[in-house]
Amino acid sequence: MDHILEEACTRSYMPFFYALEKFPGIKVNIHFTGFLFAWLKEHKPDYIDLLKALHDRGQLEVLSGGMYEPILALLPEDDALAQIEMHRDLMEETFGVRPRGMWLAERVYEPQLPKVIAQAGIQYTIIDDNHFKSVGLRDEELYGYYITEYDGEKLLVFPGLEVLRYAIPFKSVEKVHESFRGIKAAGGDVAIFGDDGEKFGLWPGTYDYVYEKEHWLESFFRYLAENASWLETVTFSDYIKEASPRGRIYLSCESYREMEEWCLPALRAKEYGDLLHDESLPYREFFKGGYYRHFLVKYSEANDMHKRMMRLSKAARGNVAAKEHIYMAQANDSYWHGVFGGLYLPHLRASVWHHLIEAGKILDPKEPFVDGYLEDINLDGHDEAVIRTSQIEASFRLNEGGVLYGLDYKPSSVNVMATLKRRYEGYHEKIKEAVSSKSQADGTQTIHDMVMAKEEGLDRYLHYDWYRRASLVDHVLGMDATLEAFYRCEYPEPGDFVKEPYRAEIKKEKMSMNLVLRRDGHFRQGDMNFPLSIEKRISVAKAASEFTADYRLAGEFNGPFLFGIEFNFAFLGSGGDRYLETERGRYALADRGVLEAAANLKFHDPYQNIEVFLELGEAAQLWTFPVEVVSLSESGFERNYQSTMVMPVWQIDLSKGRPRNIRLKVRFGQAFMSDPK
Repeated sequence: MDHILEEACTRSYMPFFYALEKFPGIKVNIHFTGFLFAWLKEHKPDYIDLLKALHDRGQLEVLSGGMYEPILALLPEDDALAQIEMHRDLMEETFGVRPRGMWLAERVYEPQLPKVIAQAGIQYTIIDDNHFKSVGLRDEELYGYYITEYDGEKLLVFPGLEVLRYAIPFKSVEKVHESFRGIKAAGGDVAIFGDDGEKFGLWPGTYDYVYEKEHWLESFFRYLAENASWLETVTFSDYIKEASPRGRIYLSCESYREMEEWCLPALRAKEYGDLLHDESLPYREFFKGGYYRHFLVKYSEANDMHKRMMRLSKAARGNVAAKEHIYMAQANDSYWHGVFGGLYLPHLRASVWHHLIEAGKILDPKEPFVDGYLEDINLDGHDEAVIRTSQIEASFRLNEGGVLYGLDYKPSSVNVMATLKRRYEGYHEKIKEAVSSKSQADGTQTIHDMVMAKEEGLDRYLHYDWYRRASLVDHVLGMDATLEAFYRCEYPEPGDFVKEPYRAEIKKEKMSMNLVLRRDGHFRQGDMNFPLSIEKRISVAKAASEFTADYRLAGEFNGPFLFGIEFNFAFLGSGGDRYLETERGRYALADRGVLEAAANLKFHDPYQNIEVFLELGEAAQLWTFPVEVVSLSESGFERNYQSTMVMPVWQIDLSKGRPRNIRLKVRFGQAFMSDPK
């Protein structure tokens, strides 16, 4: 993490304010994510001193926000209030002034937010002009601020202009000048630009363009200084003192226009994006996209994190230590995906799970325990099963294959099942263009216009899963099934177990908890469906860091078939000291192939301080491959490792009428990093 923040400081945060320091007449409003600012105070005291000096001479107004940059609309109200108060405390501690305004993360607005924000002591915020246009305002009505309220609590809202967001710093200063002149000619007395500081140096191509070669930022500041007679920079608070609100307004659930594309279902997102970028589209301002919360529908993995966070937040009321971890788990980037990596970046999801598990450990009983229950924890209308001890927590999706989709190892605070399935995304249609493109970002394109690839041949990795990448996934396959077809998810599955519901029963004993899952399904041969039942009994002992799974297969048909029990284990990358080991040898987590029959497997990940052991009652052939997605980030298209799939495969023959039993065990240990000496 430190090296990422160090690069951001060197290429964006510090050079921006060093340039501003040369122009004392220019005023700006700034917001820093709380986590980032705390890091800066510890590691960059000279930079903090510069910010304080600029603030004291009247150049900066400091804005607040949620401490860990959450989407406020997705939080319990008390958490939203606490996050804003924490950030305001940090800013007051540093600058001696309690902020009156705030930055709304990703400009995700919902009508109830004014009440929460106002109760936190905030007077105003900035959101996109898209919010205002969606309720009928015209361009000439966007120059100023409005009053809104909820339940009688008032908030001032400023519209940030999309035209400036796309122009600064991507267009020439002359083009930006034309935009300002156009606004003035339209009768506008103020134009709001608010956007990420990272676009000034950290986005691809912008460092050279903004600072080193074209010196765009210094040229822009000089332009502002030379045109101060008609183009004055002003802080929000100073403007509020001088200008009256333009009126009252009520806004709907909105974000910026691109976000409303990304949160749509993939096929619809592509169709929407094609229309959105058609400049000839009439009445474009009425073109409505999706709703931010749909990310929790689009990505079930995000919903799992969110619902665990909400449950823990409720349970942790009054517990300061647990709440601190919950606040950190509310950082928004891990819950959605657009042009930035977000949910597709394993280390972001791992961080959320780390803090959720840490919070859960604080709330756990202090004595060793075992517990289990059936409950709709994901709020999808179907019960899930949960088994908990002081060492592990296992979650099972009963309505979809009775699979194990969450598995926390508490001593290392790792969810080894923080996997992600391979999904179609609308931007995958651009992969061929991106692979063949020879162009590089030149600093004149926005992040939304760039088409780049980090490596050649990414189209070879565009495979899509029709089921969730989980564990204890029961595959009934024909004898002709191959690893390669299985890897591509282009194979027939004659069994009907992977996504179908399993019946569940929890049986609690004095020292253990047992979950019995059963499905009476079928094996399809030609036009015939033959009965086949699978029962799996998961047993967890009190305080144990392991569980056993006892399988029983029974059916009424002739002929052998292949039975595979799929596991997916999520690690933070597939290289370095991480590996998979059997009694036959050691393999990289990114290896793909059919391994020699083995009965004992070990996954080793010192970076997460975890080892996972899979012990089979009888040796089996092992199929394995890395689960990799092709996703879009600010640097272009890239391949991201998500997990390692390993599946022991047995040949099953039930023709003699006898059931087949299989036993396996999963257990955990810690794997400390080796001493670099």
